[in-house]
Amino acid sequence: MENIALRVNIEGKDDKVATDWSAIMATLKKRGVEYDALLKIHAELTAGLKVTTRGLTLAKMNPKMTLAGVIREYQGRGRDSLGMR
Repeated sequence: MENIALRVNIEGKDDKVATDWSAIMATLKKRGVEYDALLKIHAELTAGLKVTTRGLTLAKMNPKMTLAGVIREYQGRGRDSLGMR
């Protein structure tokens, strides 16, 4: 399992914490999560899903996520591209 950056919310709290998979995996092991379940959680996080388990809500941090072919940035050259001079 590769290490991935995560955003974690502890149940009952408003604050979110930035951490990584290695730290969360160790915490989940201490809370009794078995290896097969850890693999499933990791796969779901890698796929971009939000996972809630053992009092934690986990989500993959991906600030540069783009939806190729769905959302495009405007590539204009300022006022000239709008027909304004």
